Amino acid sequence: MSINDTTAGTASIGIEELRARHARDYNPYNPVSFEEHLAEMAERRREMPVSFSPRNGCWVLTRYDDASSVLRRSGRGVVSFPNNPDGANDTGAAEGMIPVEIDGPRHRQFRALLDPFFSPERVALLEDGLREWANRLIDGWIEDGRCDFVDGFALPFPGITVLTIMGWPFEDLRRMNTWVGYLLHGVSGGTVEETNAARAQAHGEMREYMLALIADRRVSAPRDDVTGAALLAEVDGSKLTDLELFDLFLTMTLAGLDTVQSVLAQSMAYLAQHPDQWDRMFETPESLEPAIEELLRWCAPATPTRTVVADELEVGGVVLPKGERVHTPLIAVNRDPKYFEEPDEVRFDRQARPHLAFALGAHRCVGVHLARLELKIAFTELRRRLPSFRLVDGVEPHEIIGLTYTVDNVHLAFTPGQKEVTDSLA
Repeated sequence: MSINDTTAGTASIGIEELRARHARDYNPYNPVSFEEHLAEMAERRREMPVSFSPRNGCWVLTRYDDASSVLRRSGRGVVSFPNNPDGANDTGAAEGMIPVEIDGPRHRQFRALLDPFFSPERVALLEDGLREWANRLIDGWIEDGRCDFVDGFALPFPGITVLTIMGWPFEDLRRMNTWVGYLLHGVSGGTVEETNAARAQAHGEMREYMLALIADRRVSAPRDDVTGAALLAEVDGSKLTDLELFDLFLTMTLAGLDTVQSVLAQSMAYLAQHPDQWDRMFETPESLEPAIEELLRWCAPATPTRTVVADELEVGGVVLPKGERVHTPLIAVNRDPKYFEEPDEVRFDRQARPHLAFALGAHRCVGVHLARLELKIAFTELRRRLPSFRLVDGVEPHEIIGLTYTVDNVHLAFTPGQKEVTDSLA
């Protein structure tokens, strides 16, 4: 099949030549800092905004318009499986993970199942409980005058929220966070083989855990949570099998435990080095919400991938044939200077523009209202109890680029405070 490459001005060339003309290596697990990685992505945006990576066989988009046009087409010319730049499902599954890698009518049925639990009205009911949990977590280290913020807050806080919505035991949070870390970020500093082995083990352990949980819930009294609703739901006229339920629950765990913690960790690492910005977030009662949107734009952990299923798909002047994969790292797309002046800067007074941190189209994040509430509560309670803080001397945050972007080793120092909740998690 021959295709047109309008960028190069050729009349008709084959896919191998098209790939060669746009070849530029892209490592989705680049072991460099965010600053270095994003500088390269900015250069790519200027020189070759639609590029092909021979390393993993995917096209990489760096412009806002190109990425948004692809994300809006899910189920209409592109599909979501596999949602991985390397083109292989990490778990070895032959079908897409529910619901993030499926499209069309089947996807809409799963969204109809999940959406009521993530509506603004339903999410608002969680506010008091989330605020209490936030303060319990803070109580665990507030008297020490220092903390490992990721381990002591950023990881457990959204994790507790997910467990509440799903109706799962809180005591299992730490091992779930460990599993999610391996699946999304691999082994830090490890080889490809070590990462693949860790992912396989984590997936197997999660599968065993969740199948046991599903078996227990099938014989228990019905509950008003996502697990209970999924057990009763019918998709395409049939109840979900245990493996379909596991697939759905795995997606909920990966999405819910990783993305908010990434935004919290990235934000607090940044704010520790820019205390004036921490003050600016709370200058007026109206200051916090736009600040949260700016931090979401700036952090944007997700990296969706789509596969072309139409005969051809035009993206940024390049016409791609059926079967090509298109990768959209949202942290880079959200820094397109066409829409965001001085895009690498955190500007809380930035003119409001829709960022892509939650993606677009049919697969826009189901938890958008919950994520915003979690961040609002987290920042509000942290501000109340940590009016000022800094990074611990000699301890540098570790930035991790992977299937999502995150940062760990965020150690904060502050003036010690007093506990507030009698049954804290300390």
